[in-house]
Amino acid sequence: MKTIIVCTDFSREAENALHYAASMAKENQYHIVLFNLQSISIHALNAQASADFFYEQTLKNQKKLGEKAAAISTLYTVKTGYHLASGNFIEELNTCIQAINCDFIVMGMAEKTLEQRLLGNTVTKAIHRIKKPILIVPEHIEYTGIRKMLFAYDTHKSITWSAMNDIYYFINEFNSEVEVFNVSERLEDFEEVIHDIDLNSGYDLDDIKYSFKMIQSIEIIKAIEEEVKLTSADLLTMVPYRYNLVESLFHRSKTAIMAYKNKVPLLSIPLNID
Repeated sequence: MKTIIVCTDFSREAENALHYAASMAKENQYHIVLFNLQSISIHALNAQASADFFYEQTLKNQKKLGEKAAAISTLYTVKTGYHLASGNFIEELNTCIQAINCDFIVMGMAEKTLEQRLLGNTVTKAIHRIKKPILIVPEHIEYTGIRKMLFAYDTHKSITWSAMNDIYYFINEFNSEVEVFNVSERLEDFEEVIHDIDLNSGYDLDDIKYSFKMIQSIEIIKAIEEEVKLTSADLLTMVPYRYNLVESLFHRSKTAIMAYKNKVPLLSIPLNID
């Protein structure tokens, strides 16, 4: 049975993502583990609060998280556990992933300010540092099934077999129709997509409803947004590329941009190349 981690800080977007994940879990008989990273107020830290204070805060947070898990379990009839952590978000999430051997992670995403977009947040950091698929749910979306997936495919970035396995898993799990969508500035790239070995080898495509669509444009993000609307996609899938230091000075991750701009859930698939 599949196990998914749902990250929560009890915010509105996290609560919406939790109910989205719980509906998905009920439909597919998944287990859920709620992950919460407790934080201590800056005032308590400045006041050098006692060990007893921190212990009491941990007990309160644990009780709150346990009650939330019990409520979700009762409401959706799914097995729900919880994991309370403190420290570095990425490190603690990785610890939780290893402890329960989860299959993918669900996170909520609210509309962000310009400052947050420039500096990034836990979602955008997780996209590039967590080696599990991450399903990012906008705060206004309810789960109604995943019938149509849009896979925004970039010919210039290598796709590993582990990434393709994750993509095909989601297609088969939800019996989804998938459109492989490529936007390029060069017409020469289109033939490369059609004959791409990663997309056309090792899988029985007769069991999958799929189509290809390629357009020429210099506005890649805008083209993806328009295709999401045109196809009425239930899920956008992308594979983020990790730029090196020099590349990062000139490029911004399209997956990270779509995470905060997207109007439908975004499934970020890791390359797992190291």
